[in-house]
Amino acid sequence: MQPRRASALAGLAAPVASLGAIFLATLLSPTFSWTGSALSNLGAPGEPTAPLFNGGLILGGLLALGFGPALWTASDHPLERAGIALFALTAVSLGLIGVFPLGTPEHLPVAVGFYLLLSLSLWIYGAGEALAGARARGLATVGLGGVNVAAWVVWTAGGDLRRAGLALPEIVGAVVLAGWTAATARRLLDGR
Repeated sequence: MQPRRASALAGLAAPVASLGAIFLATLLSPTFSWTGSALSNLGAPGEPTAPLFNGGLILGGLLALGFGPALWTASDHPLERAGIALFALTAVSLGLIGVFPLGTPEHLPVAVGFYLLLSLSLWIYGAGEALAGARARGLATVGLGGVNVAAWVVWTAGGDLRRAGLALPEIVGAVVLAGWTAATARRLLDGR
């Protein structure tokens, strides 16, 4: 198998691993509530879903890192490559959420870093795509970074940041990243 194809396949597998683990853990958890929990509650020590949730994030992060080479070889603009470097940091942050579950001192910084890097990587990569000639696709990528930020702005506008329901803006960002990664991997597999 060609290295670029294997890398693009890793990009398809990453969202399956991470989102699959998240959604399966929400179904299996006896206590999880979309309006009453954070996604990270699923990976907290002692939770029956912790191995599934944390393992899925670690595997998803590793697979997303494996997608980087396909992105790199398909990029035409320096901003795309800067976005790919940020995407790699996003992937590392995703995996580190599983390594440092809720309740550890490192959890909050890696979780916040993940959501910040998610938007930054999409904005920079998308701007590079647009400048390289793929204007519509680049602007769509930039827009997806904005969707993640908008979810957090809406949630934050609701008041107390310690309130329940953190899973709602979290899943928006997770779906944004998963959707973009899968669509981009599919495009690269199709040779576009």
